[in-house]
Amino acid sequence: MSVSEVNHINRGIKTNTKQATPLEYKAVDDRKYIPKQYQEVAESMEAQFAETMLKQMNQTIDETPGEDAGGMDYYKSLQTTERAKMMSKQNNLGLQNVILDQIYPKRMRNEMALKQYEAQADLIHHNLPSYKLAKKNDTIEMGKNESPPVSGEKIVTKQSSEGDLP
Repeated sequence: MSVSEVNHINRGIKTNTKQATPLEYKAVDDRKYIPKQYQEVAESMEAQFAETMLKQMNQTIDETPGEDAGGMDYYKSLQTTERAKMMSKQNNLGLQNVILDQIYPKRMRNEMALKQYEAQADLIHHNLPSYKLAKKNDTIEMGKNESPPVSGEKIVTKQSSEGDLP
């Protein structure tokens, strides 16, 4: 009899049953298929929330009079902002997941959807006009956008009549 088999006695009848082995779940990293812009938005929104929360918490603390109010307030606000940024970088509050579920649903978190998003972003980026300011005569020249694409891949410049990607 193996380790996973157990003998049970039920109403005088001996039965041989196998215990269920626990399932092993692999954590799926679906964040690798979320565009960086969406992740940055979720992180900054969590940082704003954390900063607001920390400011409210700081207001509950009684401060001793006589401190340099102007300088201390400035450095305390810097400290609060940095704490909020660190909290959002570590995703301590868990708000990023909730925000990402709303702005970039799980059904869209796959390799094909990410590539389509990047291709569309590159096409839009390529078609945006670029402006150059000539300081000598204070004129603005408009030309094609020559900056590198968002995803770093080859730019698709041909567009069908419906406006979709080829």
